Amino acid sequence: MMIPLLLLFLGLQPSQSQQELHRQQQIVRELEHRVRRQQEEIERIAAMVEQRNQRDPVCTAEVRAVNGLKFTVPAEVTAAVGLNLFSTVSKPEGDCLSAEVRVTASYLDAAGNLICSGAIENAATQSALAQSINLEIRPLDLGQFVRWVNEPPRTNSGPKRLMCIDPEGIAEVTALDSVRAIIVRATVLPRRGGMSTAEILLELDASNAGV
Repeated sequence: MMIPLLLLFLGLQPSQSQQELHRQQQIVRELEHRVRRQQEEIERIAAMVEQRNQRDPVCTAEVRAVNGLKFTVPAEVTAAVGLNLFSTVSKPEGDCLSAEVRVTASYLDAAGNLICSGAIENAATQSALAQSINLEIRPLDLGQFVRWVNEPPRTNSGPKRLMCIDPEGIAEVTALDSVRAIIVRATVLPRRGGMSTAEILLELDASNAGV
């Protein structure tokens, strides 16, 4: 009885091994198919991103303050500081220019607490890939806070007003008696994305603290 069963078992072994091998080969083929599909999807997405970047290029910018990052300013309404900026914007010119130069300011007290802050859009315009931009800042004269000194004569927009808003974002602040420092930032914003900011610190002269 044992011998016929053993022969039967041995007779089935090759067939079962072949079935297992076939099953494993099928699993491998399915995995290879999935990998190919994933690779094709990755290549398709990469091609779409490349086409979009070619169609809508992302611009870059870099701006630096040439004449210094820190100034001491008399605590007088008539006090003015000249900021000399050098800014570069990436090609292509038709997509990245012109670039907006936006000026923001944060007013701080002696303890470094924020009194108010504000922004002036289009304080200047960059129309070349590399350009020097000269600004005049009057930190204690909010009505004439910034002027584009080397603005093309045909434009001549004149001084621009800064609306300085309190930290709660509710009210405009006009009393600057407690101001001891102003952080001024000039940000270059190309047409199609990208940005760069230069930060300048203006410290009020303690011997002339009254405004």
